[in-house]
Amino acid sequence: MPSFFKLNKNKKFGYTPRYYDERKERMDNLKKQYGDETTTAEQRMRGKFRRPTKKTMPGIFSGATLRTFLILGILVLVVYYMLKKYQLI
Repeated sequence: MPSFFKLNKNKKFGYTPRYYDERKERMDNLKKQYGDETTTAEQRMRGKFRRPTKKTMPGIFSGATLRTFLILGILVLVVYYMLKKYQLI
């Protein structure tokens, strides 16, 4: 049946892996999960108990917090000015 529109047919994808080593995949996953085994237990523990730095723990005046305090301060000043202007204080 003729049509005004050309309908594209689905393209087939035929991929067959050449070689799969299940043991190697399992070992790679374990290495990724547990990291490099050349480090000693003492080195791993030292890294875990390290104090947080400024990079890992943001300060109180960073980003959105600073912006929020700035907007709140401006609003307080505007309200104070309006109350002072209309002599309600």
